[in-house]
Amino acid sequence: MYPTLIDLSLAENINFIVSSYRFFGILAAIYLSAIAYLCLRRNNLSPGLCISIITAIIAAFFIGSRLLYVILYWPQVVQDPSILSRFHLSNFALYGGLAISLLAWWLINRYLKLPFFKITDRLAPHLGLSAAIMRIGCFLNGCCYGTETSSLLGIRFPPFSPAHLAQISTASELSFFFPAAIHPTQLYEMTATLTASLAAWTVLIKKGQSGLAAGVFGLVFTAGRFITYFFRDFPAADHISNMIRGPVVYSSALIIFSAWIIIALKQNKAFGVGEVE
Repeated sequence: MYPTLIDLSLAENINFIVSSYRFFGILAAIYLSAIAYLCLRRNNLSPGLCISIITAIIAAFFIGSRLLYVILYWPQVVQDPSILSRFHLSNFALYGGLAISLLAWWLINRYLKLPFFKITDRLAPHLGLSAAIMRIGCFLNGCCYGTETSSLLGIRFPPFSPAHLAQISTASELSFFFPAAIHPTQLYEMTATLTASLAAWTVLIKKGQSGLAAGVFGLVFTAGRFITYFFRDFPAADHISNMIRGPVVYSSALIIFSAWIIIALKQNKAFGVGEVE
């Protein structure tokens, strides 16, 4: 794998280093922000207001992600409270960020009287592409890895990679210099996000019903994440943390997006949207 994407020596004792995880994380954020900016501009909002909205959503995402991380890893946070003040692309939980940013997005759209369902439909497929870009960074970095497997899908990460170090720490039955094969959950999640994007685009193009594409995206995306959860390794998580992360969070999200689809279908039916004349 390639955890370091760029390593340039600029001068004596001065190096310019860019990790794969950070590079693709920033690239994903830039891509989604640019798409959101274009969607907002189409609704006659000023450039300054568009940038302010995107900044607020990004802030909401990081706050929500960090809050859920605190819930999941409370013992570690108590031992090291400085985790909360670290500004980097780790120690976050994705669905906490998605929940708070989606709430903030809905409130902003409601306040500005914007077509929430319509704009969210257009953004949903791009959210999947953005998440897939992030998973490229995870795969190259070797983080967010899966459990050990003897199946043909297994991949052996390099010696002393995060996955190998975790195997050594748990006294797994393997050679010190020969890591065991693990599930490439980064690629599993990438497949799930791209599938969700394809499903959302298909609904958006063929159905034309407001809110349905975003609901379908959320449902497929969450289902894919939930399936991947059973192959993912969380070495620092305890039983309660895994229960919250898996059954509680993902089941709640599946219920919410199912309700989202039902509400969207009812609203479209009430207004006669997407019906064949």
